Amino acid sequence: MAGVTACDVPEGSLLAAFGGPQDYRDCFCREVAGTVTLKEFIERFYCSMAFRPERIVLDLIGRGASSADVRALARGQADAIAVWKVVERREDEILLESKGTGTASWLAVEPLQSGFGAVGAKTPRTRLLFGSWVGNLEQSGWRVMQRPHQWYSRFLLGGVRRLGR
Repeated sequence: MAGVTACDVPEGSLLAAFGGPQDYRDCFCREVAGTVTLKEFIERFYCSMAFRPERIVLDLIGRGASSADVRALARGQADAIAVWKVVERREDEILLESKGTGTASWLAVEPLQSGFGAVGAKTPRTRLLFGSWVGNLEQSGWRVMQRPHQWYSRFLLGGVRRLGR
């Protein structure tokens, strides 16, 4: 979870626009070296060792998310995976809603320029963003899960490995 911090939900993002203004949203970010595409982020996120236990549980309840399913989602060849359905996708972000649960997940990449390379050129970096939406937080009973959810979100984002080029 090193390097993962809570951050504001970006204005104009799919996450900011989803649901109503009273709904719960959170956002966590992490910077990595190199250029990372949304496709790479989706694939690494859902195929990470950190996400593996969740994939096992999804498989046990008949809602599996195989590596092939993840790749199809990442490449835009599928509009659903396990319990999530794509609400909307842009070049740099994707919003997935879990039908019947009143929750949604959001992943985004933001290119950055920071630092200097050996010849004085700026070294590319990417900010990875992972956020969640919960509708009707107070009445859903989800409030009790807020703190464990925030820890888990940091854990998942921190578990994404081998990114950047």
